[in-house]
Amino acid sequence: MKPRQFCRLWFNATEADESTRGYRKQCVKLLARVIGLEEDTVDRWGSGIDFLGMPSQYENTLSYAMTIKRMLEEGGRNQREIFQEVLKQLEDS
Repeated sequence: MKPRQFCRLWFNATEADESTRGYRKQCVKLLARVIGLEEDTVDRWGSGIDFLGMPSQYENTLSYAMTIKRMLEEGGRNQREIFQEVLKQLEDS
């Protein structure tokens, strides 16, 4: 999944939303967190919201993250809390 598509779906953004102030910064933060990189690294992938310099190896990671997000949204609140706890444990290790 391309980063622009990922951000648009994650934030449920419209084209108009993509042009609002701060949207790119939100995407940088999200991409860095999901992929596990520093925000500066993601920021260097190019100007705008297409992030054309993103290595293609991360496209699968974004697809997996979106799949997990959709599953959690369908599964309800309890699953989200479990997933958040798993993420917290991964961050602490």
